[in-house]
Amino acid sequence: MYTPDCCMDLNGTTRMAQAHKATLTGIVTTTAILAGLWWLIVQGRADAWLVGLPAVALATLASIHLGSRPLPRLSLTGMIVFVALFLRESVRGGIDVARRTLGPGLRIKPGFHRYPLHISHPAARVLFINCIGLFPGTLAADLDGDHAELHLLDTGVNPDPQLLQLEQAVARLFGLTLETCDD
Repeated sequence: MYTPDCCMDLNGTTRMAQAHKATLTGIVTTTAILAGLWWLIVQGRADAWLVGLPAVALATLASIHLGSRPLPRLSLTGMIVFVALFLRESVRGGIDVARRTLGPGLRIKPGFHRYPLHISHPAARVLFINCIGLFPGTLAADLDGDHAELHLLDTGVNPDPQLLQLEQAVARLFGLTLETCDD
């Protein structure tokens, strides 16, 4: 059988066969982990596998598809800063929203706000958009090109300084620098 030189290593074995073996091992491992997680979630109930088998199969397929992309390198110091910000703002945001909505007199003035994004890396953007809801009274409602459309509980408060702080933390996590724009 002819094997092109580009696919052969020094020992004469094909990289494709090695890649197939690694992929098969990865698929089996991923399936086992996902099935184990499902079993834990449903507390070992056998009748839950009617939903669990298709869910594990679909999650494995998604993992195969998404796993073919290289993972971004993350900064350890950026991770520490991001986790600290995440935890602090989660607590702060929860307390603020509870105070506004459960206290006497509903102190909200809802509306929308358009925020220019300074991060261009796709994975960093996804993380940033998903974390916007951490801040008191903010929720990402739409992503339109280089802008995020936010829903605010109080349009009298400008969220831009906090959002820029979050963007900087996400950029540091991914080892990026923010793109400065004059919007």
